[in-house]
Amino acid sequence: MFNNLQYLRKNLLLYFLSFGHGLKHVLSSSVSVILPFIKESLSLSGVQIGYLASANSISAGLINFPAGILSDIYKKRVGLIIGFSALILSIGFYLVSIISYDNWIFLGFVSFIFLGAGANLWHPPAFSVLSYKYPEKKAFALGVHLSAASAGNTLGPLITGLVLGGLVFDRFIIKAIEWRDLAFIMSLISIMLSVIIFIFSSKIYIKSSEKINVNLYISKTLQSLKKIEVITLVILHAVRQSVHSAFTVYLLIYLKEYLDFSPVKIGFYFSLIGISGIIFTPIWGSVSDKVGRFPIITLGMFLTSLFIFLIKFGTNDFALLVLLLLLGCVLFAIIPVIAAAAMDFTVKGTEGTSVSLLFTGGAVLGSLSPIVAGYLYDLDGFDNVIILTSLLALIGAFISLAGWIFFKKQSN
Repeated sequence: MFNNLQYLRKNLLLYFLSFGHGLKHVLSSSVSVILPFIKESLSLSGVQIGYLASANSISAGLINFPAGILSDIYKKRVGLIIGFSALILSIGFYLVSIISYDNWIFLGFVSFIFLGAGANLWHPPAFSVLSYKYPEKKAFALGVHLSAASAGNTLGPLITGLVLGGLVFDRFIIKAIEWRDLAFIMSLISIMLSVIIFIFSSKIYIKSSEKINVNLYISKTLQSLKKIEVITLVILHAVRQSVHSAFTVYLLIYLKEYLDFSPVKIGFYFSLIGISGIIFTPIWGSVSDKVGRFPIITLGMFLTSLFIFLIKFGTNDFALLVLLLLLGCVLFAIIPVIAAAAMDFTVKGTEGTSVSLLFTGGAVLGSLSPIVAGYLYDLDGFDNVIILTSLLALIGAFISLAGWIFFKKQSN
């Protein structure tokens, strides 16, 4: 009992941040399920939905770079940066709640910019503080943190589907509510999360006796940016993010428009990706700590390509269910491995910047994929999106394989 309490106390920060990260992903993952209903309600095309998804992706990327710099410079204030993440997310949800056909171009873009920025401002400071606290088990700690994200990505779609579709139980009924009302509720929850983090922000910090020398910091950052390993990992994350953004957005629209799934069923099927991600995220992280990062990334990208392609032949509900579970084992699960690899190769003292660079490059370079996928979806349906994303993942597998071979030769 005493040992258990000691263990809990020792890892309290990890579990606190992981819980907050999971709740944030419950909120942010709801956006994907809401999108088909926004499309239907406002009579938008697949390309127009792609523009909104791209606005989200670009802002998610651009916010990471300043967040990483701030995390490295203001190490004792990283808790405040994490708190502002939830606050910005709440503003985005509020703006979604007041979107209409007349103002969707302006408010749609602004709201999705806030949603992307709020959701991703969290990562650099959280990754930095966890890497500092768990230097020998870096990938494991990041894996636990991201497992919570997978849990959020599982619960978010389920809860959203239940709320949008309604559900009847023995003695009571959960009435369906409109997507705008749901967005407003999400805004209130985000505000509460930010307040809790602000209250405990003094406990979330990185000890550093080193005085920040701006010129030295810039020099170290440039050294990290010039490393071929870091550039390769940015490209790999961009490919993974491109696959993720394009596939998930149009999967949900496909489930609603072509398979005529109910909101509850849409939420359930989308949550399957997160369910297997919860299990495999820490597993891949721990394995990569032992066998290396690039072997796991290569395998993960190859399997992502394979499972997405097989969905083209998933002609019944059960086959689709199994394939989405398999996809979740790799699509989300390799993120901490890529992040840990980036930190392995960066110059000490620039860890926050390295993570921000990873997510910035991934989001910005991958921001075009929803638009391209939108054109393909409007032309000939979801099959085109499957082919696009499967090919992208396969390209990522070959890039990772080349990096694995090349960097192994260099180390020898």
